[in-house]
Amino acid sequence: MKHLILFFPAVFIFFGQLRSQDAKTAWDNTVDKNWPEDFAKVEITSSVDGKIQKAFFYKTFLQKPQPLIISLHTWSGDYTQKDPLAEEILLRGWNYIHPDFRGANNKPDACGSKYVVPDIEDAIHFAIENGNVDTTEIHIIGVSGGGYATLLSFMKLNYPVNSFHAWAPISNLEDWYWEAKGRGLKYARDLEGVTTAGDGFDAVEAKKRSPVLMKFQKENRENASLHIYTGVHDGYTGSVPVTHSINMFNHLTGQLYPNNKDKIVSDSLKLALLEKRMNPEPDTSLVLGGRKVHLHRELPQLSLTIFEGGHEMIIPQALPLLSVYEKLNTKKLNILTVGDSNAAAENGWPIQLAKLLPYSTVINQSISGNTIGFDNLGRQELNTLQNINTYLGNAFSNPSSDQQLDCIVFCLGTNDSKKIFDSRINEVPKNLDSLLSLTEEYFRTKNLLIPKIIVVSPPPMNEKIANQEKYGGGNKRIDFNNLRFKKVVNKHGAHFIDVNSFFKACTEEFTIDGVHLTSIAQFKLAEIITDDL
Repeated sequence: MKHLILFFPAVFIFFGQLRSQDAKTAWDNTVDKNWPEDFAKVEITSSVDGKIQKAFFYKTFLQKPQPLIISLHTWSGDYTQKDPLAEEILLRGWNYIHPDFRGANNKPDACGSKYVVPDIEDAIHFAIENGNVDTTEIHIIGVSGGGYATLLSFMKLNYPVNSFHAWAPISNLEDWYWEAKGRGLKYARDLEGVTTAGDGFDAVEAKKRSPVLMKFQKENRENASLHIYTGVHDGYTGSVPVTHSINMFNHLTGQLYPNNKDKIVSDSLKLALLEKRMNPEPDTSLVLGGRKVHLHRELPQLSLTIFEGGHEMIIPQALPLLSVYEKLNTKKLNILTVGDSNAAAENGWPIQLAKLLPYSTVINQSISGNTIGFDNLGRQELNTLQNINTYLGNAFSNPSSDQQLDCIVFCLGTNDSKKIFDSRINEVPKNLDSLLSLTEEYFRTKNLLIPKIIVVSPPPMNEKIANQEKYGGGNKRIDFNNLRFKKVVNKHGAHFIDVNSFFKACTEEFTIDGVHLTSIAQFKLAEIITDDL
């Protein structure tokens, strides 16, 4: 796989029902074990008993040390269980390890035993010794049984991890045993295997392994944070009631912040969330990954988020919720994006932008073949100048936009640089000027504040592999236009992002066919835009 590397030192940095008896379920899937080829299977010697624990490991390809993500497998899984975060890791080029920590939680040696947290710590040391890790940026994340292991790690791990992110976690094994048994779920049998090797259920042993019953060791978590997320329908459509997350949050709030009792989720609110599967009196208007947030409580180093969803981790927003290099994008913005095929693609930069801004709404009005002001292929619908009022109207009709746009991002000009438009090159900057004027006028006539406007230069082409009949000489036209684009943008008091110069500095290929960006390049373009918001 080719990676995007720069000359300069700045570095890249259904909701559906969970049938717990089925190995193919979304978040306890033990069937899918297809990993990207970039991830290596490694062996780690246990510091406790000398046994080999395996893991999937990815070492950054970047020269500068990068963060390390420890992703923990689910209840019934092991290290081979495919992780949906893996593809997101490749986009960022971060270090990553997916350890085994004694595999599925159905036997005494697993599920919070004396081996589990040391195994996770061994995996951290292995990744540091064999990767290129920035040891100031180490983060643990897991869902379901991985969320349970994340809570255990927060309570017991000795290594100074920066943040812990537990999605749909189990916090009390005794409670969960009876919840699972009452619903006929196989997890009750698993817990019998854990606590007595299958000879009934031992509540005392289950309590010993329950994070919510453990005393918090504050000295081990200096400058670290724990973030708990759960879907409000879990326990109905999934296997872990929301009370596990709420009780863990309340437990830690009581230990860490005894003077902040107002942050504790009351029994009445807990019951309302459990019974109604919504918050009758929400104190937040947050939307996370397009999902309504029913409850959000936050204290220094501790948070709880209950969202519209089930037993799940919200992908791909989960990684951007990690405060890596203090880039926690909590802005709540309504963003209109207007672009061409690079923006309309399934992996396009607006999709990446929505990942990087988990609490924002991105309304994408991009069309393949779009131009600033030409009827490309003889089609008026590919002329943004002719359609901008429609795009703006569509944005305001979006139910998530709150009838206010905070930002408009234009990334156009590649198709205006086609060979067929060579004789009309002087029209392109004028068309951009008209486009920005029409956009501003739309808001003035409605007595609305003009949102922040960002104009992104078209990226360069690789003319060695681009279709010469369509794009021959395209870079010369792009360069000609970009010089004038900046002046037009400055005239309107808008923001100009010169990604053309950025991608020209790349040492490896950033396009698929000379024109369309790779997934990594799309992600980096979205990162650059995010930094300007």
